[in-house]
Amino acid sequence: MTYFAERKPIFQKEEDTAEEVPEMSAFDRAMNFVLRWEGGYVNHPSDPGGETNFGISKKAHPDVDIANLTEGGAKDIYRAEYWDKVRGDDLPDEIAIAIMDYAVNSGVDRASRALQTIVHAGVDGQVGDNTVAQVKIAAEALGSKRVAKKIVMQRSDFLCGLLSNPKMVVFMKGWMRRTHSLMAEVME
Repeated sequence: MTYFAERKPIFQKEEDTAEEVPEMSAFDRAMNFVLRWEGGYVNHPSDPGGETNFGISKKAHPDVDIANLTEGGAKDIYRAEYWDKVRGDDLPDEIAIAIMDYAVNSGVDRASRALQTIVHAGVDGQVGDNTVAQVKIAAEALGSKRVAKKIVMQRSDFLCGLLSNPKMVVFMKGWMRRTHSLMAEVME
């Protein structure tokens, strides 16, 4: 009679039975980041966007039932109104994620203008073929992580400039945490 279970040699490699997890798309990574910070329903009196759910504001989307918006509905809006407008699918992942979160937090026009300034494209607030080409040139010359870092740093400067409005001071700590977290995300 055996009282001990059969033992495997200490250094014997066990077979890997776990399935490979497919790599997440840049849009999915951006959504995970955005939704981590945007949370659920809020209606903060100092927020100029007013009633907000999953980061989708009533001011920007007056026809949306914000209180009953689902996460899937929010993602659909994010893809159409933010990701597609900043041409996220055409940009290197780190740059796409940085500019997407900037657009969500500060508007597509402002984020697009910042990107265009950073990559020396014509500044018109709309990411078109010329901007995409300039992003690719900049990413090739500097590296996409460095371009993404410049986007996050420019955004931090913009947010600090909002401190002249006393109503915005309440949001600064959260904005800085978010930009620091974004920096870590795009530098991975």
